[in-house]
Amino acid sequence: MLQSLVDQTIDKRRLRFLKSHARRYWADSASADDRQLAPLQRIQDILAGFDPKEADWYRQIRGDLDGVVSNCEREQHLHGLNGHYAYVLDNKAVFGELLASMRLPTPQIFSCYFGDRWHWRDDSRRAFGDELATHGRFVIKPALGSKGRSVQIGAVMDDVNKYRGEDAILTSFVQQADYAQTIFPDALNTIRLLMLRDDDGAPVAAAAIHRFGGARSVPVDNFSAGGLVSKVDLQTGRLSRALSIADGNLVRYHDVHPDTQTTIADVEIAHWPAVLRLVEDLGRAFPYLHYVGWDIAVTPEGPTVIEGNAHPSLRFFQLYDRLLDEPQLRRIFARYIPRAKDGPL
Repeated sequence: MLQSLVDQTIDKRRLRFLKSHARRYWADSASADDRQLAPLQRIQDILAGFDPKEADWYRQIRGDLDGVVSNCEREQHLHGLNGHYAYVLDNKAVFGELLASMRLPTPQIFSCYFGDRWHWRDDSRRAFGDELATHGRFVIKPALGSKGRSVQIGAVMDDVNKYRGEDAILTSFVQQADYAQTIFPDALNTIRLLMLRDDDGAPVAAAAIHRFGGARSVPVDNFSAGGLVSKVDLQTGRLSRALSIADGNLVRYHDVHPDTQTTIADVEIAHWPAVLRLVEDLGRAFPYLHYVGWDIAVTPEGPTVIEGNAHPSLRFFQLYDRLLDEPQLRRIFARYIPRAKDGPL
């Protein structure tokens, strides 16, 4: 009977979504038992196209899910907007080389690891030696990785020689600007900036959050690893109070970083106008990309591109805003998400 009800009320694409994600959502939300997420509520959230844990965050913050783009809507209507050009962002080695060829700021790639060995080009080994002597640190990260998985910070050549793992790139270490270093010094704290395109195809900086690492996430700043996020005011570059997820799936607010006791709320991001200009430059450089989550770090000299995400999650932004309630974003999303074309949500 339940299966018949499901078949009658949701379309085939949603059924495909549920077949791909429902089992994982159910298992993951069961781990939040300290919040006592009711089984019926979890089922309702999954059938509505939400990860129950994320839906629980939104209810804690705002009481309901109105104006929120569901996980299913993102998967069905936004996931494929970049088409086959998504590969440009999916491979960090390829993307880094493209940025360098366009003279856009990004960490230098010294070597690529594949086929069980490092591959050096031209004088890149000597350049890496100079980098190591000058800055004393470097980064090894998977060429196809996500969510900060398996990122390593090295300090000696032996760390490179001993590496045995998946395909990876060896890059320069990014020294972050003072404001970010002060808030949390043990991770590279990055801005996630959501880029969409307006009716004329011009890139739009739609929303931005700043991620900060924490004791649980070192050496990365990823929210999923235990980091914090703070909304960025697009006009001023000023940070809001931060959010993190505590045990039991509880949303916690922070005016100061819980590990360093350094103020986050109302801090202004250095070089913010240059960050916005960089997003415009990226939009022009990659006109075939329509939906991107740019990860940008701010150095003492200005912003640099860490990577681009072709299928960015919206959960960071929706912790702070109902995206479908914002007029400009709703007009953009209405081109893709049927619900956004309707009247007031």
